[in-house]
Amino acid sequence: MFLPVTPLALLLSVASPPPASPSSPEQAPAGAHAAAAPELEASGSATPQEAPPTDEVQVPRRIDSVVVPYPEAEQAARREGEVVLRLTLDEAGVVTDSEVVRSAGPAFDEAVRAASLSFRFEPARVRGEPVACQIELVHTFQLDAPPRPEPVATPEAPTEEPAATAEATATAPEEKQLETTVSGRSDAERQRQSAEAVKVVSVQRARARSVDMGQVLAAQEGVEVRRTGGLGSSASFTLNGLTDDQVRFFLDGVPLDLSGYPFGIANVPVNLVDSIQLYRGVVPIRYGADALGGAVNLTSTPLEPGAHGAVSLQGGAFGTFRLTLGGGYKPAPTGFYARAHFFADTTKNNYAIDVEAADDRGNLRPVTIKRFHDGYEALGGGVEVGFTELSWADRFVLRAFGSRNDKQLQHNLVMAAPYGEATYDADSLGAQLLYAKTLSPTARLDALAGYAWQATRLVDVAEWGYDWFGNRTFPRELPGEIGGGAIDQTVWQQTAYGRINVGWDVAPSHSLRLALAPTVTTRTGEERRRASPSDPDSLAPRRTQLTFVTGLEYQVDLLDDALEVIVFGKDYVYQGRARQPLAVGGWVDKDKGLHQLGGGASMRLRLGTPLYLKASYERATRLPRADEVFGNGVLVLENLDLEPEHSHNLNLSLSTVPLRTRAGSFRGEVNGFARFADNLILLTGRDRDWSYQNVYGARILGVELSAGWASPGGLFSVDANATAQDPRNASGKGTFGDFDGRRLPNRPWLFANATARMSLRGLALAEDELSPFWSTRYVHGFFRNWEGLGLESTKDDLDAQFVQTAGVGYRVRRGKLTVGLTAELENLTDAKVFDYYGVERPGRAGWLKGTLEY
Repeated sequence: MFLPVTPLALLLSVASPPPASPSSPEQAPAGAHAAAAPELEASGSATPQEAPPTDEVQVPRRIDSVVVPYPEAEQAARREGEVVLRLTLDEAGVVTDSEVVRSAGPAFDEAVRAASLSFRFEPARVRGEPVACQIELVHTFQLDAPPRPEPVATPEAPTEEPAATAEATATAPEEKQLETTVSGRSDAERQRQSAEAVKVVSVQRARARSVDMGQVLAAQEGVEVRRTGGLGSSASFTLNGLTDDQVRFFLDGVPLDLSGYPFGIANVPVNLVDSIQLYRGVVPIRYGADALGGAVNLTSTPLEPGAHGAVSLQGGAFGTFRLTLGGGYKPAPTGFYARAHFFADTTKNNYAIDVEAADDRGNLRPVTIKRFHDGYEALGGGVEVGFTELSWADRFVLRAFGSRNDKQLQHNLVMAAPYGEATYDADSLGAQLLYAKTLSPTARLDALAGYAWQATRLVDVAEWGYDWFGNRTFPRELPGEIGGGAIDQTVWQQTAYGRINVGWDVAPSHSLRLALAPTVTTRTGEERRRASPSDPDSLAPRRTQLTFVTGLEYQVDLLDDALEVIVFGKDYVYQGRARQPLAVGGWVDKDKGLHQLGGGASMRLRLGTPLYLKASYERATRLPRADEVFGNGVLVLENLDLEPEHSHNLNLSLSTVPLRTRAGSFRGEVNGFARFADNLILLTGRDRDWSYQNVYGARILGVELSAGWASPGGLFSVDANATAQDPRNASGKGTFGDFDGRRLPNRPWLFANATARMSLRGLALAEDELSPFWSTRYVHGFFRNWEGLGLESTKDDLDAQFVQTAGVGYRVRRGKLTVGLTAELENLTDAKVFDYYGVERPGRAGWLKGTLEY
């Protein structure tokens, strides 16, 4: 759907007269009013006696002679009606979608909707260039002919007497074009075609499916989401070869972990998100981020005027249920609004796995069992109250949120030893204040201030060992399953953060932007099961971390927007303070200060009507996170000496605009990327002695391809992508010096995705849709350890995996109410799926999901 407000969008309210007869094309609009957009600066009105619409913007004009048939049953019953359609037109003026906005009854609705798919229009134009748009069209079915206007005599056309009608008949319907959204590009398409290295993913289709956010992301080129189990398990996210904390995550531009989602992006409810923005290695300064490998920004569903609400409920395999609720109230386009959301998840994750278990004689034998200690529960919500278009603020918003997650731990990192009691939970609370103001016609300000509190607790005090069947098997000499003794610890973290963005239009097509982003994090904790009460509690000392990222960006659009260039610089400041216990007793202060510079540039060049070229580069820096420096309060220990990571990130891509032809709509992209990273941080260790270390450098080269096709009218659509990447060790000395030039182990290097969908409309009702779909993911096999170690026949490896999913969704709309139901079967062939060696993922699973929107 086209967004009503974008930097290249113009909203036109248009009223036009009906055609003179069913066979004559619709004439030019009788009146038009254009609301000015910043770039277009078009305003005023036009009438038949005045000048036509400005050269900047031209509304679409109907040019076909299609007749909408009057339904026979309605004509016989002498019923009339008025239908409002929302038509989506492509750049050629072809109707690609038709939706009933206001119904007059099934017969009337289907008659005009079916006919409208054959309508043709002179396309809308912005600066003379044809563009896609949406219009709302009123079609009136009436029995008596309206009075004909008095003909006017001209030298070329003499006056004729109107013919008299003796009786009422079905006549030419009246049509009015109510509203047109003329958009040079939708907001998502504008981002795709900007100089930024970004991919925009719509989540609208995914909201009807049973997929979680991890699965949505894993279906994109260049992305891997690897998990240690089912819903709620820890997930590792990789974008173009760089992984985990090297990629930053945001919700509406705010760090995700400071927005009520401490368990990571894979567990964010899909139904609370509108779209995903994937930034490949080059991150705009407005995020105030020190990302090394890129960023992921989730955008919330926009709130439209009126009262709106939505609920989704999913249930299915492994005792899984997921509920989301959302709603809002916006009495007018400007002024006060409020909205809230809530989510709740629960699962047993008791899916079948293959393990080796001891028999009665103590001999190991392969068995298939169900996981018994892998449950996950989460709930959370948030409220938002805001005002728009105030005298002292364009936007003023207050948000508050909270969440809780509880997770049972089933096994160690390679699924070699089962756990029966260890648990982990996290609580999060916070608030945010947003302010935006246009300071002058050329200057804008937006600011954010926030606070987040988080508590994580790990409890591992089991006094018994467990087998894979969930039975207690032996008493432990020392309590604790993870190893090293009992654990009952809580870590508290408080974070205050801010972000200020200021933009200036220094000249036409020239912009300058400044971003300031300070963050202060404080950590403390308590270990309640120390070996001796006299031992120091290493979690107790107060630890603080300050990061301050400053960015300056200059953007210029040249050659009538054929060329867009962005040049930017970033300044990174880091201050860390901590106290560390000494082996001989007492404490030592561990303070660290860092200052780094970085920057880069990006460019987009239009090569012709369908093609554009993008290139980008950033000398990226990532400062160590609090979790890495201070530990995560679970299994990761502190390392107060960590240094920043660095990388030279390059992208080069060739893409098409949505290319609409008689054979359908096509889109394609090929992107090459290179990452030259050093001082990379890696989690190393075993059992409980895990910590982050600066241990290696890497060179990652890759190429990714994506393509999509949708048939005329949207009946069929197919999307596919593939990624090939070559991650190599670039460490000539140190821990990995012996493996210089070798491919990095335990990482997929070739994977692909594909999705096919049908959209069958008007089957039982005028506004229903049946959507069968099928998707697949292929991951080529890879080794767990370095390729140069040992014989290939003796290596631990993960075989190639091919996983398929199929389902069908049904949706019906009646007025403002939309109801949907989707049935889905995941992993159709019950393939054995492993993201990590030895750690088996869920097999075949059935899901049912219902949605209701108003």
